[in-house]
Amino acid sequence: MEKKILIAYGTVAGSTKEVAQAIGEEMENAGALVEIKPVEDVKSIEGYDGLVVGSAVRMFHLLGKTRRFLRKHKKAIANLPVAFFVVCLTMGEEKPENIEKAKGYAKPMLEVKDPVNLGLFGGCINHEKLTDFFGKSMKSVPEQDHRDWNKIRKWGSDTLAKMFE
Repeated sequence: MEKKILIAYGTVAGSTKEVAQAIGEEMENAGALVEIKPVEDVKSIEGYDGLVVGSAVRMFHLLGKTRRFLRKHKKAIANLPVAFFVVCLTMGEEKPENIEKAKGYAKPMLEVKDPVNLGLFGGCINHEKLTDFFGKSMKSVPEQDHRDWNKIRKWGSDTLAKMFE
């Protein structure tokens, strides 16, 4: 029987959506049935066999809409295998102190449930897509992309296996 996985993500400029899609592709390649949705579009997590929640990090915090999703679905999340991931510039360089900082950003997720896997991925800055107030404040920061697609894809297939060990 195919396992049905929901990947819910919080994004502002689309980078986290792209990460969620890469994770979903790997899970589908491994035989899962995957739905990928923005956190604000998820009405219920009933009917899924597993859940992956991802969020961009802004100003050293998870997005508010991701935190609201976690609060809203906390009881249902308790009954599912869950994995979390964050996408942040801090992980542009994978050093012990950056890993600890990124784990700190994930704290609101970890307070909801101990995940089967936690992904800490580098983020990106694309000035064309950063049009909100925060994005305008980032204009002085050079464009960059620290997403390691091999690491992200491996995390997706590893996570699916860990959900149903």
